[in-house]
Amino acid sequence: MYDLVIRGGHVVDGTGMPRYTADVAVRDGRIEQIGRVAASGSREIDASGLIVAPGFIDVHTHYDVQLDWDPLASPACHHGVTTVLTGNCGFTVAPAKPEDVSWLAAMLSRVEGMSKRALAEGFDFAGGSFADFWSRLEGRIGVNAGGYVGHCAVRRWVMGDDASEREATDDEISAMQSLVRTAMEQGALGLSTSQIELHVGDDGREVPSNHASRQEIVALASVLAEFHNGAIEIIPRSFSIGYDEDDRAMLYELYRVSGKPIELNILVPTIQNPMGWQTTLEFCNQAFADGVRLHPQFATNKLELHLKLSDTFVFDEMRTWREVLTSPEPARSSRLRDPEWRERLRQEWGSDPNRAAAFEIDELEVEAVCDDRNRSLVGRLLGEIAKEREVDSFDLFLDLALSENLEMNFRTRASEVAKEFIHHVVEAGVKDPIVMAGSSDGGAHLASFTGADYSTRLLSEWVPNTLSLEQAVWRLTGMPATVHGLRDRGFLRVGAWADLVVFDHARLRAGDAYLSRDFPGDTERYVIDAEGYRALVVNGEILMDEGQHTGALPGHVLRGA
Repeated sequence: MYDLVIRGGHVVDGTGMPRYTADVAVRDGRIEQIGRVAASGSREIDASGLIVAPGFIDVHTHYDVQLDWDPLASPACHHGVTTVLTGNCGFTVAPAKPEDVSWLAAMLSRVEGMSKRALAEGFDFAGGSFADFWSRLEGRIGVNAGGYVGHCAVRRWVMGDDASEREATDDEISAMQSLVRTAMEQGALGLSTSQIELHVGDDGREVPSNHASRQEIVALASVLAEFHNGAIEIIPRSFSIGYDEDDRAMLYELYRVSGKPIELNILVPTIQNPMGWQTTLEFCNQAFADGVRLHPQFATNKLELHLKLSDTFVFDEMRTWREVLTSPEPARSSRLRDPEWRERLRQEWGSDPNRAAAFEIDELEVEAVCDDRNRSLVGRLLGEIAKEREVDSFDLFLDLALSENLEMNFRTRASEVAKEFIHHVVEAGVKDPIVMAGSSDGGAHLASFTGADYSTRLLSEWVPNTLSLEQAVWRLTGMPATVHGLRDRGFLRVGAWADLVVFDHARLRAGDAYLSRDFPGDTERYVIDAEGYRALVVNGEILMDEGQHTGALPGHVLRGA
C-alpha cells in the first residue's frame, strides 16, 4: 500500500513536456510510481479532470522571520507554493551576534515592512550562526524553506555599527568571506545583496550592503566557486536604468569569479526611467549570449501599493521624505503640518530623480479609514476629492493622513493607459525564456503590498494566450529548481520528493488584497486568497486540502551543501 495515490489527473511534470494522464503514487515522501497504479493508498485524491504538477517554488521571499509564527508561509501556500527561498536582498537575521539581533530585526521592519509589534511577539531567535537560525525550524514548518546568507548580516557581524558607515578594509572583507563560507557549509543556498537607495534601516541610514565596495561584493561572491551549489541574488544600484557600465561590469565579474547563476530584480517601469526594464532585458539576453547567466524576474502579481504614513517604505528613496517619515512621533506629524517642511516634501516629490514610486498623488485612492467622518471618502481618488473641495491634492493627502494620526490607508489605482503599458512590460518578461517567475516578496511589505498571487495569476491570466500551461508550470517549478540547484524538487518524476499541487485550471483565480488582523500583537497585513486549488502536497503529506490546512507540518529545511 502506498501512503498517497493521486488518480487520473493530467500530469504536467515541470519539464515543459506535453501533459499526459496518469496516477501518481507516493511512499516515504517521494514519488514511487507514475502510470497505472493498481495498489491502493492510505490517502487517495481523485484528480479526474484536474492538473497534477510539481509544487511551485517562490524564489524571492522574506518568510524567514514569518516562519517563526506561520509555518505555512501564508498566503504562498494558498497559491500552490510548496517551497520558499528566503533571505533575499541581503537581508537576513543570521549570522548574528546576540547583541545585533534587535538591530537586524529593526532593519527588516523598516526596509521590508515587517510589523515591529509582530516581530517583538512572534520572532524568537537569540542570535548565532546560519545553522543555528535554521535548525530551530526543523520539523516545525509546513512548506519547504531555505535561504540565502544576507550581506547585511555578514557585514554587521564583522564591522559592527561601522557597517552602516563606510567601506570595509581588506582584513574585514577576508573575515566576511569566512562567514559566507561557513554559511554555505551550513546549507545556505547562496549569497544575497543589494545597493539601492530605497533600502534604509530603522536608524535612517542606508543599510550595510549599500556601503560595500565593488571589490567587497566580488570577493564575497567568489566564495561560491568553492561549492557545487549556490546562486547569487543582487539588486545593483543602477537597476532602474537597466544598469550603468560599472554595474554591468560588476555583474559579469560576479559570474566570472563564482560561476553561479545570478538572480536580478523585477522588470518594472519607474517614473524616472519608464523603459529601463527593456534596457535590462536586452542586457541580460546579451549576457546570456556571452555565456553569463543573468535572470531578471517578471511580475504577474497585481502591482498595486497600499500605504499609510504611520508605516511605509514607499517614499524612502527621497531624502527629505525619508527624514520625515523615519522621525518618531510627535516630530513626524509636526513636520508634516509645518508649511516649510511640507513645501520641501512637495518640491522633492515633483523633482527628485530618485523617486521610484510609479504613481501620482492624484491617483491615490482612499482605501480604509478610522474616523467615521471620512467614511464617505472610501473608494474615491484624491484628485477627485481635491477638485470637489477646490484644494491642492498634495495638501489634501497630508491633511487626510494627519486627520487620522497617519493611520488612513491609501492605495494606488493605475489608469487604463498605465495598465496597458504594465501589461506590455509583463508580457515581454513572460515570453522571454531567461526571465524568472517571481517577485512575490512574500513575508515583506505587509502593510503595503502582497505579491503571493503571482503563480495563480500566471496560470489563470497568461495561459494559454501567452504561454502554454506546460511552459507556465516549467517557469514556476523546473526552472527555479534548476537555477537554484534544488535537488529532486521542481519536477514530477520517480524518485523526486513528492511536492505536488492539484488544481482545476478552469476555476483558478486570485482574489483581491484585503487586510487581515492575524499576526502576532494583533497586527494587520494584506493577504490574497485563491480559488481552484484542490490539494497541496509537501514531501508526500497533504498540507492543504481544498484550501484548508490539514494540521500537517511536513516541510523540510533545504540545505545546499
